[in-house]
Amino acid sequence: MAYDGVVLAAVRQELNTTILQGRIERIYQPQKELVLFHIHQKGQTHKLLFSVQAASARVHLTRQNWENPPAPPSFCMLLRKHLEGGRVVKIEQPGLERILRLFIQNYNEMGELTEKVLIAEIMGKHSNLILLDPKTNNIIDGIKRYTFAVNRYREVFPGKPYLPPPPQEKLFPLEVAEETFREKLLYSPLSQKLNRILLQNFEGFSPQTCTEIVFRAGLEADTVLDQCGEYEITRLWQAFKEVVENIREGRFCPTLIKLDETYQAFSVLDLTQYPETSHLHPSTISSALDLFYTAKQLQERIKQQRSSLIQLVEREINRLSKKLSHQMQILSEAEKAEKYRMAGDLVTANIYRLRKGDKILRAENFYHPEAEEVIIELNPELTPAQNAQFYYKKYNKLKRSSQRAREEIEPLRNEIYYLESVLHSLENADDEEHLEEIRGELVATGYLKKQPSPKKEKEKTPAPNAPLSFLSSDGLEILVGKNNRQNDFLTFKLAGGNDMWLHVKDYPGSHVIIKTPFTQNIPSRTLEEAAQLAAFYSKARHAPKVAVDYTQRKNVRKPKGAKPGMVLYEAYKTILVTPAKAVSEKTKNG
Repeated sequence: MAYDGVVLAAVRQELNTTILQGRIERIYQPQKELVLFHIHQKGQTHKLLFSVQAASARVHLTRQNWENPPAPPSFCMLLRKHLEGGRVVKIEQPGLERILRLFIQNYNEMGELTEKVLIAEIMGKHSNLILLDPKTNNIIDGIKRYTFAVNRYREVFPGKPYLPPPPQEKLFPLEVAEETFREKLLYSPLSQKLNRILLQNFEGFSPQTCTEIVFRAGLEADTVLDQCGEYEITRLWQAFKEVVENIREGRFCPTLIKLDETYQAFSVLDLTQYPETSHLHPSTISSALDLFYTAKQLQERIKQQRSSLIQLVEREINRLSKKLSHQMQILSEAEKAEKYRMAGDLVTANIYRLRKGDKILRAENFYHPEAEEVIIELNPELTPAQNAQFYYKKYNKLKRSSQRAREEIEPLRNEIYYLESVLHSLENADDEEHLEEIRGELVATGYLKKQPSPKKEKEKTPAPNAPLSFLSSDGLEILVGKNNRQNDFLTFKLAGGNDMWLHVKDYPGSHVIIKTPFTQNIPSRTLEEAAQLAAFYSKARHAPKVAVDYTQRKNVRKPKGAKPGMVLYEAYKTILVTPAKAVSEKTKNG
């Protein structure tokens, strides 16, 4: 994946056929480093996106919508002042550099026709969007301003002369002859990989494009120059020439690579380095980029939301674990309580032998079978009776605190177990709907504050998403909850009393239901497959063998006041399985 000069060349070609001579109707800046132009051309309005975000810098047409801030940023206002109502009269890309120039003509406040140049520099964290006055070559402004204090090569600041990014001293591939190509290889280190040699010598090529050329030559991606003879060099030149001719003639093939339900790469070349089954070919490069970056940003958003909720839950688990540890320590200390009571009893029994000022008591321990002698420390500032009371008070204090500790330990363990189940759900949540369900659960259980809603009427709690649905080898439906709300809904709303309920033993995990028609006995194969799913969708997923409890749904109940997903069950049996998705998913509604 790389937005290189070749991709930009394809975008430039597309823009020349869609927005050239188009009128800029509106300009928006929905995000700090993202600008959107609405350009009307030939009865259609096109949305042109400029992003200078480090991880997703790009220019292309888009169909996506963004929410705009209440007040436009100052850079957006400046662009509106100079460019709204103007026409895009020329679009240039110097060589195969990642620089795009839009020449825009517009009438100023005096009614005079003026021209401005909008320059998009697509260079990772150094990306920028700069408005330029071509008459003076001075910068009007840039979306990212910086001085020599930040960049020693150039300044981007209003009124400063525009200086392009530093040249890379690479060859323009569209003008490279075979002799020059071979010469560049000849003067490269023998131990260097071919794709690296191409990357270092030819403008506009990303590592992905260079690797594609090597693949088209019939060579492995890690082939080094020392492994090449005349045959390999000739094949490499032919592959290079083929790619260059396609670029020169504008024969682009918008390509998306999709592996494991995720977009892995995009290109304007048909990427032979990936399996053919992973190739998708949208109609335009902008469509490909739109799909890729929309999916990427969704995944980033999910990742951020998940991370935020995980931090919250882990923080609560840590807090409760410390509290539990403290209560366990109190319980441990309480074991000394009997020693204090014994000391008080012995002081009381021997009070006739003691006087104020004594520091110790030597006495027979009548609680010991052999009445062994014990030594009890005394406070010489206290009377014998006060010393006895001192030990009784310590005894009573420890007894009271140990009683409170016993009362708190079990609820603490239950709460930690519950939060670990939430954490498990979060770690496996793969879309915004499930994250929103878990967020709602955390709000309902008091771990998160409810976001204020502008609506005055009481909002209804939305029904949980549908659980995962599988079909066993025997044709029975197996349902799997993906979070605690789904678990409750599945167990107490969807499942019938005679359906089979499964849950991993002693670990947080999904509730699993085998839908059982009438009184049909469940085949052992289906039971094992459902148990494997229960183990797979649990905290014990990576264990070699996992115990799974199963019972009829009518034997499962929810205690009063229990948190989501927490249940009690009886009359169960246990099966030992290896965690696995041993059956295919019927649907993926949740």
